[in-house]
Amino acid sequence: MSGFSRFRIAFVSICMLFYVMYAQEGIDTSNGCFYGNGTGRNLRAADNNAMQELVSQIAESYSSCFEGVEYYLLDEPAGNMTEAGMVINSYMNYIQNVSEREVISQSPNTSVKRSVSAVAVNEMFAVRRSKIEGMLNSASKAEQNGKIDDALRYYSWSFYLLLSLPCSDTVSVDGNKLIDWIPSKIDEVLYRLTFVKRTSDAGNVELGIYYNGKPVTSIDYTYFDGKDWSNIFSAKDGIGVLEFGSGIPETIQVKCECNYLSEAHIDKDVSMLVDVFCGPAFQGDMKTVQSDMSGIEVTSGDAVNNVQSVVTDNPGYTKRGTLTMLSDEEAVPYRQRIDQVLSAIRSGQYTSVDELFTLDGLDVFNKLISYGKARIVGDQKLMFVSSNDEVLCRSVSMNFSFKNNNRQFVENVCFVFNSDTLIDGISFGLDQSATDDILYHVAWSEYARKILIEFLENYKTAYALKRIDYLRQIFDDDALIIVGKVSEQPEGSADAGQKYISNKYVQLYRKSKEEYMEQLEYCFNSNEFINIRFAENDIVKAGKGGEIYGIQIKQDYYSSNYGDTGYLFLMVDLNDPKQPIITVRVWMPERDPDFSGLPDFN
Repeated sequence: MSGFSRFRIAFVSICMLFYVMYAQEGIDTSNGCFYGNGTGRNLRAADNNAMQELVSQIAESYSSCFEGVEYYLLDEPAGNMTEAGMVINSYMNYIQNVSEREVISQSPNTSVKRSVSAVAVNEMFAVRRSKIEGMLNSASKAEQNGKIDDALRYYSWSFYLLLSLPCSDTVSVDGNKLIDWIPSKIDEVLYRLTFVKRTSDAGNVELGIYYNGKPVTSIDYTYFDGKDWSNIFSAKDGIGVLEFGSGIPETIQVKCECNYLSEAHIDKDVSMLVDVFCGPAFQGDMKTVQSDMSGIEVTSGDAVNNVQSVVTDNPGYTKRGTLTMLSDEEAVPYRQRIDQVLSAIRSGQYTSVDELFTLDGLDVFNKLISYGKARIVGDQKLMFVSSNDEVLCRSVSMNFSFKNNNRQFVENVCFVFNSDTLIDGISFGLDQSATDDILYHVAWSEYARKILIEFLENYKTAYALKRIDYLRQIFDDDALIIVGKVSEQPEGSADAGQKYISNKYVQLYRKSKEEYMEQLEYCFNSNEFINIRFAENDIVKAGKGGEIYGIQIKQDYYSSNYGDTGYLFLMVDLNDPKQPIITVRVWMPERDPDFSGLPDFN
């Protein structure tokens, strides 16, 4: 068997692992069992009734452990439901998966018995506790990288999960009682945020958004338009927008998105709990937009003038952030063409710049301006990067809104010029922290870092702009493709690749290239928008074969009807950067903590 084949088998095995967690401290793990009996007109009805009784039995046993959650309940328990019953019901999917079912009698009077051991119930709580700790770790990393949206999301969601643990008021991590520490931490993050009015024009306001004096990498917010709160806006690399349509109020109120209730469906455990608990209250989520930068010490440059986009006045080529940039004089013809493109977007006269594109470039440009309602935002302080016979323009800030959805995104759009000074490619740039993860691999050549950034940007853009033809080209015909989906309840059998991982139903399937492309095409046609965010990338280079890389990267996937968070592993051949070849694409619900190298499979 070849090294490559062994690698494939090993990696599929990693994806299918189920980690058994230790029981939570303070919970008795006896050898007893809980039982539930149910009857009904058919098997489904009888089984549902048995599950309800089983959940009630577990809740009764743990009732004293949930007496302190009344303050956070969204509504008072109805009927015979207790506080403990409401909480234990959020574990329904897990209990259904680990409990045994026995059919006592068949229809028309079907009777079913469900049973689960006390040990399994304690492991259930331990799994959720482990998930809380994982979320807190992710929140801390996101905060360090300025990804305030992810930080607030994970801090808030971990609090919902905490309330579902027995005796949640006693749960501690590193000596901190989480029931107090998490809300305090969220307030601390909010306190460090500042919103500043940069410019305004025709009812639109451009914001500079800072965290500890540094431009945020990403954040979500709403604002009061005088009558109601707006839809959710997403800012990137310190730039946000407000749309008033008419008069701009003298005092502008902005509210930071904290609970992320509209995204709770991404995590089925959280989605169950937001219907039970109202969550924590925050003292600092409401912000007044400052009129100027007075009192703000910016520690890392302007919001659009960061490590990537600083153009120095030195003549010739200069280096900053390991990227080779053109001098101002050399950038003139490229800047002129970008100015024409931006003017066309602002005026809506898109066809007036057709001659500035190659056929491929024009096709992507047309897809770009069709990606929701596109609008230029920010002062475009651009950087022009030399790369072989191409020049890359980084990065044009654009806001995208969607007619039938309440989300708006800011993306940094990059343009690629060929040797004839025509725009041959367009992509959504990685955020600053993800780019830095690659740029700071100082042992690799500048060329290697450039092609990795370009590949990941083109990859995420292909999904957003629904470029099915491009994706067909870059996947090897024999590529190993494992797709995953987080489900609310089990479908099929475990033989189909379904696992219960980190308290989520996860379905993993191997697909052929054609099967995967058919699935993508259906997904593209059935969604108004798709948006992908990358973070926490780990990259290793193969020992042989030139520019062959293994990439593990955290992916937040959003679409108009589905969302999830997981990790992608991509093995890609970048020896020809214009024609990357993906040989392995695996989705995983959790990060592989031992990801440190690739076998020599050539």
